[in-house]
Amino acid sequence: MQKNLFVFFALLLFLSAIAMARDFNGFSADVPSGWEVIEEKDAMVGFVSPGREAVVTVTVASSRDVDPAAFAAEMAQGLGGSELVEEDGVYSFAFGENGVAVVHAADADLRVITIMGEHAALESLIDSIEWH
Repeated sequence: MQKNLFVFFALLLFLSAIAMARDFNGFSADVPSGWEVIEEKDAMVGFVSPGREAVVTVTVASSRDVDPAAFAAEMAQGLGGSELVEEDGVYSFAFGENGVAVVHAADADLRVITIMGEHAALESLIDSIEWH
């Protein structure tokens, strides 16, 4: 019994060191261990990897009077990005050396994710995002 309890607590500590689930304005995400979180006025959240190899930003704003396609096109132009790719109302484009942006509207929210750089924990961070 005591051994099982020890294993349980060791596993719990290990899992909490891997990623920490956090709630933000309009979404939640598992923040990988060692990543810095920068919150901007309840609208944008930045996730910065250790060593700054990768940066992810998530923005949730009102979609009222905003056309997601036009917004994404303007954003792509401003960032010198590629042509927009649209799939089921989700707009994406590449920018810079290895940046990607995704824009879509759901309910009353405009949701924008930008991903720049590379890091082993990047995919798990993106996969963990849950919209509220």
